[in-house]
Amino acid sequence: NCAYMWMEHSLSPKVQGDVSAWFGSLPVVPAACKGNELLGDEGCKTNGYDNFEKIRFWKTPVSKCATQDQCVPYYRWVSDYIG
Repeated sequence: NCAYMWMEHSLSPKVQGDVSAWFGSLPVVPAACKGNELLGDEGCKTNGYDNFEKIRFWKTPVSKCATQDQCVPYYRWVSDYIG
């Protein structure tokens, strides 16, 4: 199947390392962090590989929250931000 062949190709360490070097991102496959000519030996470290535990996902604003006294619902936040 063509889709599976593409996935297998795109997830190879060589391709992941090259794409990560091009975009300044991290590879999906950790094996790509070693031995990639474009990414280099320090590429993953430079792009934040060791900071994975510090990632915090964004939460959609809500109208009622326990940590603040003035919260704004998402629709209001978006309209005020754009306006």
